[in-house]
Amino acid sequence: IVYCLSRNKVDETAEWLRTKGVNALAYHAGMASDLRQNHQHRFLMEDGLVIVATIAFGMGIDKPNVRFVAHLDLPKSVEAYYQETGRAGRDGLPANAWMAYGLQDVITLRRMLADSSADEAHKRLEMHKLDAMLALCEQVHCRRQALLNYFGDHLEQPCNNCDTCLETVQTWDGTLVAQQALSCIYRTGQRFGVGYLIDVLRGKLTERIISSAHDKQSTFGIGKELDEQQWSSVFRQLVARGLVAVNFDHFGVLQLTDA
Repeated sequence: IVYCLSRNKVDETAEWLRTKGVNALAYHAGMASDLRQNHQHRFLMEDGLVIVATIAFGMGIDKPNVRFVAHLDLPKSVEAYYQETGRAGRDGLPANAWMAYGLQDVITLRRMLADSSADEAHKRLEMHKLDAMLALCEQVHCRRQALLNYFGDHLEQPCNNCDTCLETVQTWDGTLVAQQALSCIYRTGQRFGVGYLIDVLRGKLTERIISSAHDKQSTFGIGKELDEQQWSSVFRQLVARGLVAVNFDHFGVLQLTDA
């Protein structure tokens, strides 16, 4: 099962998989009901099929031999992630869960939540759940321990089966780069997104940076030792730890928190 956040991404991913020779079917609420039911029935009855779906898929689905669940976007909560990955390996045999995500997912999900008709108390609760999901993704220790801790359970020893147990995460002292990132957010007026901030830190002379005179700021070019991917990881960690907030009302700009 491959989970995507949007219907368009479901259709595009299913089509891409088919061009690669994978027998993939799409499933989302925007499809005709009879076609959607046909795809669900085929997935349950046939082996070797991949279903690409939004979270509309899976409720009440009990196929015991699902071996792989992928998320191409960040789930909205740990509860949702736990439920969706739990559809793999119900026969008791080994199964894998895999996820690709980025800070843009957080921005998209928060914007969707802000635009929803839910009351403010519910929105705050869902925001906290999303923050917890990002924190789980940025976890550098045993994910199973972190997952069980979230639900109030306790695992004495690391599971020795999750990605962080099987391949130890390389850690380093990020004090300096965290300070540089926070300073860059502040000195550029807390009005820009992560891509722009990374360009400033890495010293890119873009028209936008020059017109904003941010090439004159002390933070311009101070982070050349890290590449874009490494800086993206730093900003995700800062968001996950509550030091930086994403302002979804202003196109995903990053702002400092009171923490």
